[in-house]
Amino acid sequence: MCKSELNASALEVNPFKDDDSNVPSLSKSESESLSSSSLNEWEYADNYNVQDETGLDYSWDYSEEPHRSRRMEILKKYPQVQKLFGYEWKTKYMVGGTVLLQTYLSIAMRDSSWPLFLLVIYVVGATANHSIFLAIHEWSHDLGFKKPLHNKIGSVFANLPIGIPYSGSFKPYHMDHHRAQGVDGMDTDIPHPFEANIVRNRTVLKALFMLTQLAFYALRPSFIKPLAPNKIIAFNLVVQLTYDFTLVYFFGPNTLLYLILSTIICGGFHPTAGHFLSEHLEVVRGIETYSYYGRFNYVTYNVGYHNEHHDFPKVPWSRLPTVKLIAAEYYDTLPVCECWIGIIWDYVTNPKLGAYSRVKRMPKEHQLQQLNKSVAAAASAESDKKLR
Repeated sequence: MCKSELNASALEVNPFKDDDSNVPSLSKSESESLSSSSLNEWEYADNYNVQDETGLDYSWDYSEEPHRSRRMEILKKYPQVQKLFGYEWKTKYMVGGTVLLQTYLSIAMRDSSWPLFLLVIYVVGATANHSIFLAIHEWSHDLGFKKPLHNKIGSVFANLPIGIPYSGSFKPYHMDHHRAQGVDGMDTDIPHPFEANIVRNRTVLKALFMLTQLAFYALRPSFIKPLAPNKIIAFNLVVQLTYDFTLVYFFGPNTLLYLILSTIICGGFHPTAGHFLSEHLEVVRGIETYSYYGRFNYVTYNVGYHNEHHDFPKVPWSRLPTVKLIAAEYYDTLPVCECWIGIIWDYVTNPKLGAYSRVKRMPKEHQLQQLNKSVAAAASAESDKKLR
């Protein structure tokens, strides 16, 4: 279990800590540009809102997401970071090895005893499939091949051990997550109000959500922003069904069962699934993105370097640690997730955390309307004051 170095009264088990001896205090107006203070000055997020009938609400923010401004500032100070942009040629060989491993194990384990079957799935299969998910994530940013089309085709073949067609529809939704982080109706990474209102901060429902969160990630976007069918989605479907049918026809249904269970388990109570929570769960008030620098990055294409990734989505996984090294003063003062297992435990058991523990912002046109209303209200108040 992760040892917490934070205020125990705020979080019973808290995997978030700061690596520096001087922990920054938060200034929302500076968009995560933090000054130094003691650990006790952290303000922990609590999504209880007394003005809301349900008692729970997202953290609403009316400023720009923090990554664009930080990216511009870092590039101005360290222009050499731009030399890190590009694709990583090694990824395709790592992905190819993982696909072959999972195909081999699905066949080799088909007649194994249930205890051994499930053990191999949890230790090897789920880890491998989660790695595949994150390779597809890399290639959605065109970081695996020179040409965007090759990244799409590569993602379809990387998808094979997942057992379910996924890669063809992932990129459009993920690009919205980057371009409009937290924006209501656009960032489908955030739980929909309907599901958030069901799960809320309830321990049992949070545990059930963890067990089935991949289903939420797969289905939520299609309800919020349905995609029109296209050639890459059709190609993904045909290739995946052909692969699945071939395995089942020649080697039996347990081959596909191995792959499907690997996919289900890798998104539930599995160490690598901690990244789903650690990346954007608002644990510290006002902070909406967190990095993790632990060992599981070795099997997840450095997805833990999440602040660095959002700041520079054109930098491939292998060079993200270099970004942190070059611009250390921008990242060393941010809170980090120390343990993916710890954040899963904390999410489920901590009553202050739940499905509403995310930062959201309105679309720009709504923000402008809100600003106009505020200005009008202030002008009206000033006019009334003068009349008195």
